[in-house]
Amino acid sequence: MLSRLGLEAHRMFHIKPSVVKYKPMSVKTILENIWKYTNISIDLAFYAYFSKERGLALKILDLDKHVSEYIAQFIMHNSMAFGRTKKGAYAGLLSFYYGSAMDSVSDSVKDIVYTLLVGYTPRLSYDHILLYAEGEVVAKLTADRDFKVIELTDEYPVDVLLVVEGDKYKFSPEPSDKVRKESIVYVRGFKEVVLRLLTDKGIVYKLENVEVPGLDHVIKNLVDIKDCTVLMLDLAHYVLMEFSKELMEEVEDLEMHVDWAHMETINQLNSLSGKVDPDTFLGFITILKELEDIADASASISMIPGLQEELPEEYREIFKHVFESIDEKVKMVVITKPVVLSSLEHYLRKYGGHTLAVKTKDGWIAYPLARDLVLNPGDKLIIAYQEEFTEEVEKLLAHKT
Repeated sequence: MLSRLGLEAHRMFHIKPSVVKYKPMSVKTILENIWKYTNISIDLAFYAYFSKERGLALKILDLDKHVSEYIAQFIMHNSMAFGRTKKGAYAGLLSFYYGSAMDSVSDSVKDIVYTLLVGYTPRLSYDHILLYAEGEVVAKLTADRDFKVIELTDEYPVDVLLVVEGDKYKFSPEPSDKVRKESIVYVRGFKEVVLRLLTDKGIVYKLENVEVPGLDHVIKNLVDIKDCTVLMLDLAHYVLMEFSKELMEEVEDLEMHVDWAHMETINQLNSLSGKVDPDTFLGFITILKELEDIADASASISMIPGLQEELPEEYREIFKHVFESIDEKVKMVVITKPVVLSSLEHYLRKYGGHTLAVKTKDGWIAYPLARDLVLNPGDKLIIAYQEEFTEEVEKLLAHKT
């Protein structure tokens, strides 16, 4: 049911410009925080949208405010580093392009939250999403005892996204942080792991089928679009910090995949006109549009390094200062022989590596490790690994792929 927001809630969507205090931290740390918190906000917003959790939605708005402050810190740091010079002007331009794209992502997350708070959401629950999800999912549980975050994540390979203790809450808590009994904990992980966690904790969940024939395909497509959108944002940041032309091209290809899936899902929805209630129809249209906007913004971020070739040669080195490199390297591999992905992942983890995505002849797979995949010649594999093990990883890939 459509409902009007109160004044205080409405004001949360229109953050008053404020003077952000400079904080002495590295640009790398700032970028990693922007990336991490935005990634969390997308998955939590998607979960809140279908679980109808208004309280969580309001907390996501607070997280969005922190992201905006980090973007401001990023711009401030680059302004101070280069000053009023021609080099500073180019650095400011790069900061503007990145900040503008991330602001678009932020706006889309807020739009998802706003749609939830005013009551325009599908007449479906997250249980319906859970049935059709194949990659990572989000779940909510109540702590049955005191424990440290690392105690939970060591037993179950999940990310703790948010801990709520009474009126206090913390996004992405540290491994050493203590979770008090009765606190609400939001976790994210592969579906199989999350469901095992819920079962072990005695938490009842349901995997619900939809009654309208054909709506299951819409949900499957929506989940794939969400997963690929989050993947695009991750890959765009890898491109930004580890300038890789081949990966930039793969992000562009992934955007085409998302665009096509978006239009295909719209057509599926149109074919269900009159069979699906108006709230569900409009709810799907809304979240599809917001995910599409996030994907477009991610594609824009991945294209920023392309400006390096257009800058005068003497200014090209500013990229590595504006966007400080992280300690991870990213690589795209073309498979030349059959490869069991789980086996390759086992060896990669010895060098701090992990699989980000797979592209087969059938399309992109955002969470390939959630499936029992055998890669075939011609398939593409995107991995990340610790820079210090570059030589070892190169030898491993040459032998295994």
